[in-house]
Amino acid sequence: MIKIRLLNDEDLIPLSEFLPRGFPAVTQKNWLVLFDYWWSKNPAYTHEIPRGWLLEKDNTIVGFLGNIPLHILVQGEVKLAVAANNWYLDPAIRGIYSVSMFNKFINQKNISAFLFKAGKIRFNDFLSRYNFKEFKLPPFQKDYIYIIDKKRINVYSVAFILFVNLIPGFPGVSELIRRFGLLIRSGILQKPLGQGENAPDAMYTSSICTSCDDSFLSLRRSLHHKGELEIFYDTQTLNWLYFSKRVSSQRIVIQCRRSGDNSLAGYAVFDIPHAAPYSSKKLHLMDICIENDNLQVFQSLISYATELSKQYNIKLLILWANSPIIETYLQSTIILQRSITHYRYIRILNSDENSIGKDSCLKIYSSLIWPAA
Repeated sequence: MIKIRLLNDEDLIPLSEFLPRGFPAVTQKNWLVLFDYWWSKNPAYTHEIPRGWLLEKDNTIVGFLGNIPLHILVQGEVKLAVAANNWYLDPAIRGIYSVSMFNKFINQKNISAFLFKAGKIRFNDFLSRYNFKEFKLPPFQKDYIYIIDKKRINVYSVAFILFVNLIPGFPGVSELIRRFGLLIRSGILQKPLGQGENAPDAMYTSSICTSCDDSFLSLRRSLHHKGELEIFYDTQTLNWLYFSKRVSSQRIVIQCRRSGDNSLAGYAVFDIPHAAPYSSKKLHLMDICIENDNLQVFQSLISYATELSKQYNIKLLILWANSPIIETYLQSTIILQRSITHYRYIRILNSDENSIGKDSCLKIYSSLIWPAA
C-alpha cells in the first residue's frame, strides 16, 4: 500500500537514511544537522506547521518533500511563507505521487507565500499551472570570476573556469573556446582589485560581521520602490540564514560602514563551498545590499573579500551584479565572464487566499541564498 503522510519526530532518522539515495553528497549524519537547522533553530517554525510529507510503500519511505517556514515582509507586513525543499521520490514510484505530494505543499492553510527553488533547471511549465511567478537570478544572468593569485592558480581552478555549466554539443564547444581565450587574457591583463582607480575610498571601512541588527533590514527596505510587491526577510530570519552552522559551505558576512559615524552603508554575503581535498576553494557572492549602488562601497567590500581570500587560501572570487551600475563596473574590471541562471519561483496569496497573478509586479531582492541549504 502506498500513502502520503506528515513527517513526525520518529521519522527523522529513517528519513536521514533514505535521502542519501537522492542526494548522495550529503551524509546521513549531516541530514540530521540540516533537520535541526530547518526546523528546531528556525525562528519561524512552530509545531502547527508541517515539516514535510513522506511517501510510504508498505511502511518504507520511498519519497519526501520538505517544508521550511520563514517570515517575510510583504509591503511592510510580516507574513508566513514556506519553501519546498529536497523533493525526491524513488524513480519507480514517480508520476501521480509526485503531483500528489506537491499538492499537499501548495494546499497549506494560513500561508501567504510559497517558494520553490529549481537551481539551473526550469520548472516553469509545471509551476505556472499553480500561478507561480518565475525569477531568473542573478539579475543579469552572468557571473564574473576573479583569480586571486595568478601565480598560484591550479588545474582544478582552470577546470572550474572552463567546464562548469557548459552546454552540451556545438554551443558548448564554442563557449569552451571563448572561456579559454578569456582565461589566457586574464593571466596576462587581469589587474588587482582594490588598487589604483579601483581602490576603495577611505571614508568606508569593511570588516567581518557576526550578526545582523535592524540597520541591515532598514538598509534593504530603503532601497524598495513604491508600488512594487517586494519580499524581504525580517531581522531574525536574516540572522538565521546568514549565521547558522552550515553543512555544504562556510558563510561569511562582510559589512561596510562609514568611517565617520560607523553607520551601515552596505554588506555582502559570501559562501566558501566545502571543497574536496583535490579541489580548489572559491569565495562565491550570495547576497549583496548597497546603499544607492555606491561603487565605493562595493569596491570596499570586494577589496576586503580579496584580502580575506588570501588568508583562506581561496583561488577564485565569484561575483555578480544586482544593478546596472555594478554590472557596468564588473564588465570593465573583470575579464572572466560567463552566463549563469538560477531559477526561483514564488506564489503569493492575497488576504482572501487567492493567488496574485504571475504577471503582477511582484519582485524579489536579488539573493542566491535559499533556506534549505
